[in-house]
Amino acid sequence: MRRKSMLFVGDHARMYFGSASKVDEIDNDVHLLRYQREDIITNEPAKALFDSVSLSFNETYSLDGLHKDLIKNKKHINFKCDVLIGDPTELLFQAFVKELFLIEDLPFFPIVLFLYPVGMNSLDARKEISALILTMKANHVLTYVIRNPQDTFVKIMTALTELDSLSDFILIENNIQNLDYLFGHDAEILN
Repeated sequence: MRRKSMLFVGDHARMYFGSASKVDEIDNDVHLLRYQREDIITNEPAKALFDSVSLSFNETYSLDGLHKDLIKNKKHINFKCDVLIGDPTELLFQAFVKELFLIEDLPFFPIVLFLYPVGMNSLDARKEISALILTMKANHVLTYVIRNPQDTFVKIMTALTELDSLSDFILIENNIQNLDYLFGHDAEILN
């Protein structure tokens, strides 16, 4: 059984990164990619953090700007993860998924776990995330939504450590409460 890697992307995902990494630091690789806006008081520029590595993000805070910055910093970010966790309403998450589709040597697309969007921003972002969802659905990306992340992550992490193959995730998905299948059962998952 090989170690599996999980990547948490964005601020909403960051809220659950700590609990997930404590549960699973022995059996799996758990990483965090997040964006930090510029601080005009301390005159610190905007940046992204991949775990503890600081990355210069100088483009505008937009889907295209973040995507350009991800491309510039590609060598410092591990795009090859087994499970990708994030809020689909966050631009950094959308830009990350956009770049994943462009990587030619990616052995397989990760299982995607959407964090259930919260707040008024999620209402305003329906149009933007619909394009993301249509692209993922058309490319047969195995995708779920997590409705109660705090309790669900422990169950998911435990289940992942017990799987011989990521394709077996489909077999256990119904045993995890608050994990709802969206689309992608026809996805080809390697290992």
